[in-house]
Amino acid sequence: MAKMLRMLMLFMLVWPLAGCWDRIEIEERGFVVGTALDAAEDGQIKLTFQIVVPTQMKGSSGQKNEGGSPFINLSSTADSVFKAARKMSNEISRSPYLAHNQVIIISEKLVETEHVGDVLDLFVRDPENRRASNIMVAHGEASKILEVHSKIETLPAQYIRSTQENKDKSESITPPTNIGELHHFLLSKSSYALPKISITEDDRISTSGAAVFNGENYEFKGFLDQDETTGRNMIQGTVKTASLELVVHGKQLVYEVKEFNRIIRVHLDDRGLPEFDVEISVRGNIGESELDQGENVRELNGEIKRKAEQRIKQIAMDVILKALNEYKTDFLGFWKKCQEREYRTWVRYKNDWDRGQSIFSQCKIHVNVDAKVRTVGTVTGTE
Repeated sequence: MAKMLRMLMLFMLVWPLAGCWDRIEIEERGFVVGTALDAAEDGQIKLTFQIVVPTQMKGSSGQKNEGGSPFINLSSTADSVFKAARKMSNEISRSPYLAHNQVIIISEKLVETEHVGDVLDLFVRDPENRRASNIMVAHGEASKILEVHSKIETLPAQYIRSTQENKDKSESITPPTNIGELHHFLLSKSSYALPKISITEDDRISTSGAAVFNGENYEFKGFLDQDETTGRNMIQGTVKTASLELVVHGKQLVYEVKEFNRIIRVHLDDRGLPEFDVEISVRGNIGESELDQGENVRELNGEIKRKAEQRIKQIAMDVILKALNEYKTDFLGFWKKCQEREYRTWVRYKNDWDRGQSIFSQCKIHVNVDAKVRTVGTVTGTE
């Protein structure tokens, strides 16, 4: 008993001396807020970190030191991302700290030659990295995007993150995908689409579009343009608002979607294959119109409704046909509806859904649209 008491007392005396054995002072950390990954020569990978310069950030006075940038972009090239990160640690005074990493941008060239899971393996495994870091695919060189400045945001990484979060105000922005969500896609071998990012001609950031990947072979299939991304968002039911340019009686008109609903029904056709019906209903206003005051707006209401329905159906069918015929990849998520409503059929075909026999590309998909117009008329004659 006495021996146990002595050991307990010894432990109580030694334990406080341990302290935070693995702590690193905050002044010694290099806070990474953005990451870019590019393909380099000889199969190597170029890693770029955007690191905050604390002394140049705005303080309590709202001012920053003159003559300095609030961030620096540091690059390193190696055979793997891990080696590139270690190499960078050997060349800077503060070791990179990934707990505040907001975005990870991968270049188009890199995803064409490397499996996304292999490229991002370090970020998935490293407990220091944020699982909420958003993944994007760059049209062009990824590191160049981290150099684009904004007059509103202090850091390019903040500018990129904030622009992508405008998805509720733009129908052509792919909803953000983070590390955790991408890891789920990779584990389940589900096909998916990642947000696309590019630099415009006037040196601004554009987050419109999507990059499509096949879940079975991890192959990058290509990009979706603005309208195709809008169609994908409509089919997935993530659209909050949208603006459609229509021509009615030779006059330009903008139909603004204010309410959007989507239902997907599935049944088996005479071949025993899933057949899908996408039912879209929208309510909207006339956001802008060139209609003359003398136009009979009540008669035009039916024409506006018909034009809006045709446009929405066209946008949806264009991306569906691209998925079925060109990419042969179910990045639209129809497999989920099949799994939910026709589970036995899904079990039978899941191994050949968008691979092998490519059952998905043989499925029939129909789109039906119902559009309502809440306000019509002109500025001086609205009814």
